[in-house]
Amino acid sequence: MADGSMTTGNSRPAGGFSRRAFNAGLLTTGLLAGTGRGLAQTAPKRGGTVRLALFQQSTGDTFDSARYDKGNDYIRGTSVYSYLTRMDELGQAQPEVAESWEANKEATRWTFTIRKGVTFSDGAPLTTDDIIFSLLRHREDKVASTAKQLIANITSITADGPNKIVMELAQPDVDLPILVGIFQFALVKSGTYDFAKPIGTGAFTVKEFQPGIRTVLVRNPNFWKQGQPYIDQFEMFPIPDASARANALLSGDVDMILELRGNAIEQVAKSSNAEVFVTPSTRYTAIQAAVDRAPSNNPDLALGLSYLIDRKRVLDTVLRGYGSIANDHPIGATSPYFNAALPQRELDIDKAKFHFGKSGIGKSPIELSMGDGVLYSVDIGQLMQREAMRAGLNLQIKREPAESYWTAVAGKRPFFATNFHPRPTYNMLLNLSWKKGAVWNFSHYENERLEKLIDMTRAEFDLTKRKEQYGEIQTIIHNSGAIMIPTFLNYVDGVSKKIKGLTPLPIGSLGGFNFTDRIWIDA
Repeated sequence: MADGSMTTGNSRPAGGFSRRAFNAGLLTTGLLAGTGRGLAQTAPKRGGTVRLALFQQSTGDTFDSARYDKGNDYIRGTSVYSYLTRMDELGQAQPEVAESWEANKEATRWTFTIRKGVTFSDGAPLTTDDIIFSLLRHREDKVASTAKQLIANITSITADGPNKIVMELAQPDVDLPILVGIFQFALVKSGTYDFAKPIGTGAFTVKEFQPGIRTVLVRNPNFWKQGQPYIDQFEMFPIPDASARANALLSGDVDMILELRGNAIEQVAKSSNAEVFVTPSTRYTAIQAAVDRAPSNNPDLALGLSYLIDRKRVLDTVLRGYGSIANDHPIGATSPYFNAALPQRELDIDKAKFHFGKSGIGKSPIELSMGDGVLYSVDIGQLMQREAMRAGLNLQIKREPAESYWTAVAGKRPFFATNFHPRPTYNMLLNLSWKKGAVWNFSHYENERLEKLIDMTRAEFDLTKRKEQYGEIQTIIHNSGAIMIPTFLNYVDGVSKKIKGLTPLPIGSLGGFNFTDRIWIDA
């Protein structure tokens, strides 16, 4: 028996601190305002089809959770697969397939008790072998998992009888119950490497799947949550044009849409049959520099570009106020870890000229690779281009095709745009995007001190020391010359007023990309 615990309904491990406070960096009360749809709703009703219009179109769509890299994948995954845990609106891990858990006082050994009676959609029972494989497969090179960095701290996973698994860690991790519930760690059958015909334990099964074109899911009659899902069928397909997407919602051709933009926000807000669903978050669109090649390996050139961004204008005109100002690092001002002592970077043509002069770039053109698949990147680039003329820089915008952007452009051009969803903890986010060799370290940035600090924050129990560590991390990233993060973006989606059961979660659209088992149609 472990000598400390973090069990269902108890977020206080043996160290005596609150996990909610420990994890407050991303999920503060201020980020959970949402729309209030979840407060007073009718009793759930069964039946019907819900149709979701996506804003991205990608032939890289997949049911292999190890390769998930966008919201479309996350929604499919949370519909077809189950997970050990699920994060709630307060940033707490709640039981899913794992019905309880406990840890030793150092948070280096965790025991999870597995729910009985969970079966795959083909009728096979879910076993501890399946769960162990589902997690450890992310270590395998052939799997090429986007979460390989996150599984590295788990040294072993073993079964303790038919309904318990034990995880041993190299370093303490009080957030492990949250970690094992992330999108990539979907539960699959042991030995599964081919996901052309996915079999899961989730709320839905796959009726039709055409990558980049259409997904149709139908209710799993053997789903382990009694009475759920409420809807019979869920469909999702891309409508890349923002106006066409909004019109489809307003006309009733679809029931939900991702990413309302521009004038469409006001149109939906005034509609009698649809509404705007806003989720404040620390999602961001960034301009990144590949620091392993010229000319983007010149930190003065990148810093000069950062002074061409009018952040307030981006917030007011591009985001229509649905966001907040950022400071070229991924930690938001509402976080208790926010480094308020770090000067806010602002539009400054003189400083831009100074750094361009030091860079030696002269009149040589600099190209920013952007695309409609990276939210608001073209708009931000065009604002930068306008200021670049004042600074004497020949800045050019290259619009790249959305279909191949993440495979052919991100991390492969000198300067390029990216966007990144929040993660349940900042440590997860930093491991995925700033560690050496991390799949989403698009800048190819390496810094030994940064690597050490990221590991320290995961293992540090003292909140004051942890704040200091995160403060230094922000300073390193801010001055790295590898990334420009001008603003944080709220999720602004559109939903038919007939759809009920949605609750905002600031790690993604429409309830954190995890909603299909909870929604119903109130016609």
